[in-house]
Amino acid sequence: MWLAYVCFLAAVLLPFAPNQKSSSAADAIAQVRAEWVKDLHDKKLDEFAMLYTPDAVFLPPNGERISGRPAIRELTRNVMGIYTSNLVFHSITVEQSGDLAYDSGDFRETLLTISDGSTIEGKGNYLMVFKRQSDGKWLITQQVWTESAPAHQ
Repeated sequence: MWLAYVCFLAAVLLPFAPNQKSSSAADAIAQVRAEWVKDLHDKKLDEFAMLYTPDAVFLPPNGERISGRPAIRELTRNVMGIYTSNLVFHSITVEQSGDLAYDSGDFRETLLTISDGSTIEGKGNYLMVFKRQSDGKWLITQQVWTESAPAHQ
């Protein structure tokens, strides 16, 4: 009987726990993250750019501030012209509150230089802030990317 009561309380109270992430939001964010990687690798520039809100901001490791979907698209177009990216995200934390959510984790990337076939290995951390749109779709509104310094030999 107590077990049934505890299960009942859990079913009633847990959906209202503060700062609990919605599995549907976490799933949608995981899907956007996967689309981001695939579109970058496959050089689908227009699809890639549409993963961002019109007023999105991208903060690359060099300290620049790239503001707006058109500027992010142009940066990505330039990168796609030089490299093919093989990127793996490892999401550590996804949290949601209302129409905002974030995804924080680390990444490993191999860049294949198109001109000569050489490769560049990289790794670092990322933070993406998502905003739910009026149609329910989650888009990236803020993104920061850091790179780990290579080990000194």
